[in-house]
Amino acid sequence: MKKQDRVVLQREKLHKEVWQTPVRQLAKKYGMSDVGLAKVCRRMDIPLPPRGYWAKEAYGHDVDKKPLSPTSKKNAAVATLNKSAEELLQIAKSRATGSKVKHRERQRIYRLQNELKDWETSNRIRAYVEAMRIKGDLTSEQAEWLAWSTRYADHLDPTVEFHIEVLEE
Repeated sequence: MKKQDRVVLQREKLHKEVWQTPVRQLAKKYGMSDVGLAKVCRRMDIPLPPRGYWAKEAYGHDVDKKPLSPTSKKNAAVATLNKSAEELLQIAKSRATGSKVKHRERQRIYRLQNELKDWETSNRIRAYVEAMRIKGDLTSEQAEWLAWSTRYADHLDPTVEFHIEVLEE
């Protein structure tokens, strides 16, 4: 990689960005962690927003932005990342895609877990209804209740295409 292809962080510009965008979000732009970007800011003598700053700003409270003071540190005006802007963009895109995939997988797992619970519950209800019928000696009210229980088991069962409309609303 050529020296000119690398991303150069300038102190004044980075200070402005840090006070406009949360460090966690800004770090994604540069393909690094928020801790890594905070370290770069400390090396460059750039003050960072304190905890709670973004929440206060979101609720309209007055927040103090610390000005950029002159630095006594040698070479603190510029920092160079060993990645090109194109590489940083690719990293940001892959992270976004990865998080979408993870989210979709978590949703699938959650759905599967819920359907398994419903399926197990429906099977337990059916076993209960069967045991009550074998026991016999049912009143008409109990028989009606067992019929409703069977319909409810069908409603819960993800393998059966039957739904009780009252429960769907």
